[in-house]
Amino acid sequence: MKPLTSTVMSRRPPVPAKPFAAAQGFAELPADFVELSECMPSHSDRQLGYFGDGRFVAFHYEPRAEDVMWRDERSFGIATGAWQRFLDEVEPLADFYGVNVGSHGRSAEHALVFDRVRLTCYFAPRASAEAFLAKRRELMPAGAVRAR
Repeated sequence: MKPLTSTVMSRRPPVPAKPFAAAQGFAELPADFVELSECMPSHSDRQLGYFGDGRFVAFHYEPRAEDVMWRDERSFGIATGAWQRFLDEVEPLADFYGVNVGSHGRSAEHALVFDRVRLTCYFAPRASAEAFLAKRRELMPAGAVRAR
């Protein structure tokens, strides 16, 4: 896959995310989510080490683990081996948008949030992304949250 770094500088500046009509009573995206104007590959979630089935998944680099961490509406984990792709493709894009998704020696303040239904990505403050995922977990119908 071609890295995004070669096309980043020719893109327009970031714009605030557009609220979308949330399905099944789920809340709209928080105002501090910024939709990426760049197109991430459709299987970015898998290439970054996520193999769950949640609609939204957030990624950031954790220097203590020296790997990518993911979190969805149900659980969280270490991507195990996706760090190079993250550092080559996501980190330069984050730098362009002026956000910190983590790197070697630098803890993440932001996360890349991937909407697996709309195939859309956002940068968001990490605390906001985690609160959004926790809220979605609370709003899930009984039985939808299962142990992994």
